[in-house]
Amino acid sequence: MGLMDDLRREWRTGGALMRLVLANVVVFVGLLLVHLVLILVSGDRMVADMRFEVNVLHWVQSTYRWSELAWRPWSVLTYMFVHVDLFHVFFNLLMLWFSGRLFMDLLGGRRLMGNYVLGGLAGWLLYALAYNYLPGLRMYGEGGDILGASAAVMGVFIGIATYRPDMVVHLILFGPVRLKWIAAIYLLIDLVSIRQGSNSGGHLAHLGGALYGFLASTQLQRGRDWSLAFVGLFERLGALFTRRKGPRLRVEKIDRRKVRVVQDADFNAGKRAKEERVNAILDKISRSGYDSLSKEEKDFLFRASNDQ
Repeated sequence: MGLMDDLRREWRTGGALMRLVLANVVVFVGLLLVHLVLILVSGDRMVADMRFEVNVLHWVQSTYRWSELAWRPWSVLTYMFVHVDLFHVFFNLLMLWFSGRLFMDLLGGRRLMGNYVLGGLAGWLLYALAYNYLPGLRMYGEGGDILGASAAVMGVFIGIATYRPDMVVHLILFGPVRLKWIAAIYLLIDLVSIRQGSNSGGHLAHLGGALYGFLASTQLQRGRDWSLAFVGLFERLGALFTRRKGPRLRVEKIDRRKVRVVQDADFNAGKRAKEERVNAILDKISRSGYDSLSKEEKDFLFRASNDQ
């Protein structure tokens, strides 16, 4: 089986997290190959870099300048999948994999996708509003275009840290740590980094993604599911364009005596038992960390989150 077959299989079966990771990797490799071709064709690294910046990267990274944004409105979405530096994409995807596994097991893949995209949009919005309407930022530099998955990843990470702040995770060098402390350190780093000026726009975008993750999780706990509603809207819009015409379905009469009916009491009892087991698993995570779960418990939690 070839590489492309493996990638297609992972895309179909790997779930939302694997699709997000693959999308970022494919875009990174594609941009890398385009840049390499420009270098080989031009024979001049500086000329190739300029052509790549103007003719390729300019159209997929995003900006805070309204006049430029009018010519590339799609960039508010594409920028969150764009990387040109190996360490940038590596650390972003490492953080996405770490937080995305926790998020998907507890809240499901569709919410993960919603938090990623809406977190990225919120990050871009805060960056754009700040650079357009907060003149104090200009003392740290004019500000440039933004790219990278960091804001979207913060939407995922802060989302799950807000939803389960006392969940314990085991870090290689530090041992067991609660998610809320890791989240606090990341936010503090971004707040301090804004005034350093080297990447103020990027750190503002991180805070925007984090703000969405926090608000989405607090609203979810109150019964309002922003991320799932967003994904559902796009699925309905996509269905309008992918609906296929086919033969009419034939409706047959069913003998109701042959249909097994589940009584309400049995259904409710099963639902209560499922909820009790989910709560027991979540309590175990809070006490001992996610890694303490058995494979069967992780699978059960994953299935339960997809049923929500």
